[in-house]
Amino acid sequence: MKLHRLKLENFRGVTAREVVFPDAGVVVLTGRNEIGKTSMIDALDALIELPDNSKHKKITGAKPAGRDVPVLVEAEFSIGTTRVVYTKQWLKRPSTTLEYISGPRSGHKLTSREAHDAAEQLWGGADTALWKALRFMQAGGLTQNALTDSAALRRALECHAGQAQGDDREVASLLERVSAECDRYWTSTRKKNAKYLQAETDCRAAGTAAAEAAEELRGIAVVEEELAELTEEIAATGRKLGTARTEKADLDRAAGEIEAVQRQRQEAQRRRDAAQSELDRARERSARRAELVAALTADEERSAALAEDLRSCEQELAPVREHAEEAEERRTAAQAAVQEARAAHRSAREDRKHLDDVERHRRVLEILDSLEAVRAQLAELRSRPGTEIDEDVLDELERAERAAEKAEAELAAGSARVELTALGRARPITRGDSTEEIAPEEPWSVPVTDEVEVEIPGEWRLRVFPEQGIAARRDAARTARERFTALLARHGVESVAAARTEWRAAQDLAQQVREAVAQRDRLLDGEDESRLRDDRDRLAAAIEQYGDRRDRGAPLPETAGAAQETVEAAEAALNDAEDAALHAEAAAEAARSALQSAQTTLHSLQGAALEQERALAGSRTRLEDARREVPDMDLDRAVTAAAEALAKVQGEIDGHEAALAGLDADRVLADQQHVADEIKGLETLLGERRGRHQSLAGRLEGMGRDRVQLAHDQAETRLEAARRHLAGIERRAEAALLLEQTLLEHRERAHAQYVQPFRTEVEHLGRSVYGPDFEVQVSGSLEVEQRKLDGDWLPFSALSTGAKEQLVILIRLATALLVDPEDGVPVLLDDALGHSDPQRLRRLASAITTAGERTQVIVLTSNPERFVNLREAHRIEM
Repeated sequence: MKLHRLKLENFRGVTAREVVFPDAGVVVLTGRNEIGKTSMIDALDALIELPDNSKHKKITGAKPAGRDVPVLVEAEFSIGTTRVVYTKQWLKRPSTTLEYISGPRSGHKLTSREAHDAAEQLWGGADTALWKALRFMQAGGLTQNALTDSAALRRALECHAGQAQGDDREVASLLERVSAECDRYWTSTRKKNAKYLQAETDCRAAGTAAAEAAEELRGIAVVEEELAELTEEIAATGRKLGTARTEKADLDRAAGEIEAVQRQRQEAQRRRDAAQSELDRARERSARRAELVAALTADEERSAALAEDLRSCEQELAPVREHAEEAEERRTAAQAAVQEARAAHRSAREDRKHLDDVERHRRVLEILDSLEAVRAQLAELRSRPGTEIDEDVLDELERAERAAEKAEAELAAGSARVELTALGRARPITRGDSTEEIAPEEPWSVPVTDEVEVEIPGEWRLRVFPEQGIAARRDAARTARERFTALLARHGVESVAAARTEWRAAQDLAQQVREAVAQRDRLLDGEDESRLRDDRDRLAAAIEQYGDRRDRGAPLPETAGAAQETVEAAEAALNDAEDAALHAEAAAEAARSALQSAQTTLHSLQGAALEQERALAGSRTRLEDARREVPDMDLDRAVTAAAEALAKVQGEIDGHEAALAGLDADRVLADQQHVADEIKGLETLLGERRGRHQSLAGRLEGMGRDRVQLAHDQAETRLEAARRHLAGIERRAEAALLLEQTLLEHRERAHAQYVQPFRTEVEHLGRSVYGPDFEVQVSGSLEVEQRKLDGDWLPFSALSTGAKEQLVILIRLATALLVDPEDGVPVLLDDALGHSDPQRLRRLASAITTAGERTQVIVLTSNPERFVNLREAHRIEM
């Protein structure tokens, strides 16, 4: 396929454009960004793919915004021996035209749908896979296209591999038919498709229906069996119920006799309970009388013991009271001694504090005097004139001076020099307004940074001009010097040394100020000066007040040490007096506690004795009252009579118990209850079974056995048919899949034989770009997996963006060189090689030129400098 001409109207940003391409060689189309280079290829794709009535977004998006104009694309191209002009117009007055320029149908012209279908048929004869694979588009990324789908490339590789070329269309047609057969049963990923799954689903559904019918039939059989068993159980339950009722009648008669004897025994038991109650009451009255006698005896004994304890306590109280009075007198004397010692200790402490205040007052006066001196020194230091020179200013001046000296040195070093030497004798030389003597044989030189005029009086005047280009260095030196001079003037110094001296003087002054401040801080030692002045005044007032109120009869200690000794002696005397007072207080407290304890014991005994007398009188009164009401002898006779009555009634009860034992009452009554419970249970069970029998009979009638049997037979028939249908699908599906896999494996083996010719062509082109050690590894799908350069193998994914771009372009060029020119298609490179260095660009230009000798190579770029080495290329400016 060859592209001869392409015309666009109103397609994206292109209002009207027509480009004519040569039949072979390299074409470079250049233009600024967004001028519509890539749009030309998109327009060609739309022409081939979309009918004129299409509303695809490729067309609607290509229409100019706000303009009611048609979108038109026209291409002139050749496929084989047929050359056509294909034109389409979309949106407004849509139309399609196909005109045959040469070939078997030369001169024919088709329109509308007929033209579209004919163009599609014509395009089907081209290798569309190769057409897409040989593009390198700006938006396509750095991917390797599927080259194995190209029939033209396969034929070329078979030829290079020495194989007989087969009919690709027949092989492809066979594989397509086999794949189509597979598609009837399998998905694109070769999993079971809907038809296959539906057959399996139908088979499972038929199996489920058959199982449900069989289960329903088994349910009917279960109901029939249960109904037969239930009929037998009802008959057996009726027989058991008749036997139980006969046995219960016999037990009811025996139970009547037993109940008569039990009533007589219950009456005797009631009379026995009454006799027992009377006996208990008589015994209780006798026990209460004995308790009253015992209580009176105990109260008399406690009263005698308390009287003896009271006499002993009164005898022991007198010496305890005398000891307590003596201890109280000693405590009072010790407290008086403590008060005297405290007064002496307080006076000694006040004397010591007075002397401490005197010493503190003296020290405060000294500190305040020193602070006044330091304050005067600080005022004098701070009154000295300051300077704005600091380290930053000094650094700025030094950098400016170095910059000026460096610029002047560079000016002098890079300039010519004039050197004169006096021969034989000294000679005068005049330069400007000054004259100097040059000693013989001593060279005199000066750099030529400006016009230099030297005069040997009366003989020569020498004028030397500087070289061209010195003005920039001279201006730089002058600017640096002027900046340095301006800095000196701004800071008020004549030189860096003067600034440094001024800065050091400022540093010394600051150090003196810091030392004076430190001296002031040491004197204050964290104190506030105003507080010190307050302390001075407070201490002076305290000293004066203490002198006025102190007793002048007692001598004041001469020193603080003597005052401290007096305080310590008074404190020791006070401690001794307080210890003695504590001991006296403890002894007095112990004596008081002993006295209080003895008095408490006496009072307690007196109260207990009084209470005990009251209790003794009460016990005597209660016993006398009880004996007047009932004498002790009457209580004993009542107990004896109640015991005799109880023994008589108990004899009657024993006779009734013997009669019940002879009738076996417990067994008869238990059997009667058991048989009654059995009859009740059998009647309930018989009713339930009869109800269950009626329910099952109705259920069995409603199940419709004949209908269920028919449904079961039909379900089994459908299951067998579904199984046969599924088995047929499985056989055909597996056979088609096996045939497809076999053909694909054969194609893969054929593809594997294509690798070496393809690899050879890629390496041949690559060595012209990268050098002789360039190698690649190619997969069976004709994709470059690894690249070797400078002895190192790297996978394609690990290459840099530029290397990937270069390699995918080499692959496209190698493919174009392998394919027969008659089968070939144009190579399209859209905005390529943006990540390549100039050396690689020059070498890639050679590879592109080589490919252009066999096929069309169309390069679209906004940067024509990248392809300047394509000297023989046809260039079109858009």
